Amino acid sequence: MTPLSPRRRRLRWTFALLGAAFAVGGVLGVILYQRSRPVAYRPDERPDDITSELARGLPPEAPRPRFTDVTRGAGLAEFRNFAGDRTSQLPEDMGPGLAWGDFDNDGDDDLFLVSAGGALPLPEDRLLPCALLENRGDGTFRRVADFPELRLRGLGAAWGDYDSDGFLDLAVAGYDALVLLRNEGGTGRFTRDPRLPNLPGFWSGVAWGDFDNDRRLDLYVCQYVRYVANDADRDKISDQLGTAVPYTLNPASYAAGLNALFHQQPDGTFRDVAAELKVQNPEGRSLGALWHDLDQDGWLDLYVANDVSDNVWYRNTGGRFEDLSHPALIADYRSAMGLAVGDFDRDGDDDLFVSHWVAQENALYESLLNNPRGSSGAATNSPTASPATTPTSPVPAEARAEPPRRRSPVMFLDVADRRGLGQIALPYVGWGSEFADLDHDGWPDLLVANGSTLEADGPPPKKLQPQELFLFWNQRGEFFHNLAPLHPGLAEKHVSRGLACADYDLDGDLDFAVADLYEGVRLFRNDLATGRWLKVRLRSKNAAGVANGFGDGSTAIAWVNGVPLRRSVTGVSYLSQGSHTLHWGLGTVARVDRLEVRWHAGGTNVFEGVEANAFYELAEDETTLRRLTSGAGPGVASDAGRPASDSRHPVAGQTDGASRDSATAGEALAAAAGAPANPAGDKQRLLQFWNTQRAAMNAMKVERDNARAVRLFREAIELNPRHEDSRYYLGLCLASVGDVDGALAALEGLQQLNPQSHRAWQQWGVVRAQFARNDADLAAAEQALERAHQLNPEETGALLVLGEVALLRGNLKLAEERLAAATHTNPKAVGGFFLRGYLAWKGGDAAAARHWLEQARAALGPDWQPKGATSEGDVKQKQHVETSPLNPFWSAWDGQPEPARTFAALETRLQRPP
Repeated sequence: MTPLSPRRRRLRWTFALLGAAFAVGGVLGVILYQRSRPVAYRPDERPDDITSELARGLPPEAPRPRFTDVTRGAGLAEFRNFAGDRTSQLPEDMGPGLAWGDFDNDGDDDLFLVSAGGALPLPEDRLLPCALLENRGDGTFRRVADFPELRLRGLGAAWGDYDSDGFLDLAVAGYDALVLLRNEGGTGRFTRDPRLPNLPGFWSGVAWGDFDNDRRLDLYVCQYVRYVANDADRDKISDQLGTAVPYTLNPASYAAGLNALFHQQPDGTFRDVAAELKVQNPEGRSLGALWHDLDQDGWLDLYVANDVSDNVWYRNTGGRFEDLSHPALIADYRSAMGLAVGDFDRDGDDDLFVSHWVAQENALYESLLNNPRGSSGAATNSPTASPATTPTSPVPAEARAEPPRRRSPVMFLDVADRRGLGQIALPYVGWGSEFADLDHDGWPDLLVANGSTLEADGPPPKKLQPQELFLFWNQRGEFFHNLAPLHPGLAEKHVSRGLACADYDLDGDLDFAVADLYEGVRLFRNDLATGRWLKVRLRSKNAAGVANGFGDGSTAIAWVNGVPLRRSVTGVSYLSQGSHTLHWGLGTVARVDRLEVRWHAGGTNVFEGVEANAFYELAEDETTLRRLTSGAGPGVASDAGRPASDSRHPVAGQTDGASRDSATAGEALAAAAGAPANPAGDKQRLLQFWNTQRAAMNAMKVERDNARAVRLFREAIELNPRHEDSRYYLGLCLASVGDVDGALAALEGLQQLNPQSHRAWQQWGVVRAQFARNDADLAAAEQALERAHQLNPEETGALLVLGEVALLRGNLKLAEERLAAATHTNPKAVGGFFLRGYLAWKGGDAAAARHWLEQARAALGPDWQPKGATSEGDVKQKQHVETSPLNPFWSAWDGQPEPARTFAALETRLQRPP
């Protein structure tokens, strides 16, 4: 063999080495390719690199999540929300929610718990009922016995004073259930109002809001899907975004429902205008809706969260709407569940959080209204721009016919991944959500309830997979850290749905409740907060100009060191509602530089130098904040900060003397409230007053010992002479024990304290009429009642008693006029119908008398039961618990339309002089 030349030998070695290199490279390439290929994702898996890295990366300044599960001690552990075994159908799995609201106006938030009812095949009488829990003011709750028994497959609920009588009413939605309950004066008695039709449908979220600025609340109701119960479908399997799920659990299996917008008319009736205003959201599969002025133009916009459909932003253009979802970049096609709104980065505009289904990141839509470029990784603290002047009345129909079309006045950017809220949520199904400054550092934190809709392995009846909630601590607007894994109670797994916050124990920080499907509710007391705080309750004007509303849609901005801290009266979450009381954490700040209140459909009030660690109440257009010693009802007047503005323009500039005057504002506030200058003494006095006040309320309402209540109310007034509730209830109790002069004096003191107190004038007139000795007393009662009616003409209580006084004075014609006006305005005016029946019977028209008695019976509602007979001699004994001189006669009525027998005792009473 001819030996190879050196050159050929070198070429052979070169090719050999290249071949080996290619072989090794190929093997390495295959290995690297296999390692780099994404692993098939399972929706219920929990990758370690998502959640574990977050816990290890907590900054040293992150607080420990100190919360205490007080469910059992608070008296909430017995509530259950589901009966029977689930049958894998959509209506069984979507609820329930809960709603915080002060239904009795005693200053602390009560809690309404929606019940999911039970399995779909169960009859209605086997469903578990909803519950209204009264906050007793001592950290415990008790079930309100007089609340109607609501057995339904419930989902959402929301409080709103739709009839403008100063008491929160309640809307409840569910599967084939839509109920409006009218609050009967905070007594615990609620009656169904037929003015809102109980329509069939898969009703889910409900939201109150005044969309046309007429100062009457309107109601938007979401309808999820057009579910069809069919046993054959329960064996089918369908695909939901790449995941195999039972056909009857997949919302995409069913057509979307049509949402409703019930516009309140001037006569108190409701008309569905959703189709007319193009807000039915026909493609939506809606679960929740938010009324909020996202573009700060003075009109409430509507944002709707949709499952397996685009979310929708209906921008309000003066009482009409345009869909700007896509131009605003918030029409993301995901499975949206919960909503939260708040200015997480403190740049002066409100951002949106949306929770989603499994395998979908949650969304955090940063508003670019005041920061068009968006954040660049650092928190922004630019002052808010002043909005356009807020309209104070509805725009005429002709002016609204062709609204101007402003394309994208505000845009949003989803920054969830950048802020730590995106990837962490992949294994979870998120629901109830709320921004809340839990540690009082001045930055809104975020709570999210989780609970899967995927079924766990096992034999029927299948259960859903439980999950733990999120508690995201906001690190200066830059990143949200989940603290829940650090707390055993928060890390417990449940199938959670609704969530909402309130300061239930009145200690100045926000607590929260979670609704757990197939179980009940959990209440967590906040023991975390260490910084200072501020709370404000707003009393907005109704259509009659009376400031007895709850501030729905209004926004307040606490300015601290040039930074705007925005809060709005907006209830959303998921099927749930938080407190109407606004709350701020303030860190170490001793007072707010400027408090700016932008009233919905109204003007703006600005106060300077508002002291921290205090609870205030502000009535619209008043120039004085009222400091409430704790969670009191309409309360203690004080010069809490000097008013910088009381104009109809949205924002007044800060005066040159703001910093100089703010130093004395807190001292003036404490002195006006009758509190000692010493903070420790102030707290001790506060606790002593509030313990005495609650003991007095307990003696009156629970123990029925009004003599003891009188003594306790007097002690409370000594501690706080300007507390309105103490004086009001002292008057009631004094009347009940026969001290008429004392009762009138107590109510006169309330009139002097607050000349605009409708209830002070009305109750003075009631007491004077109840114990009238002659016609002069009745004339005096009439004068006081007329004053009450002038203060609040939309509230029919004074008008009804005026009708009674006319009867007592023998003026039958005037009595009929007043009673007719009351019953025309208020279809639930039982006494008005009853007394009109008496007048018809007195006039010889038996048929008309029976008609009015039938109307009275209908007004009592389907759940009413007769109390038993009474005689004229019982009247004086019952007056202290009644609302008018003649109320005992229809309260004792058996409901039968028999005029002669029904009116015999009343005729005897009216035949003799006072």
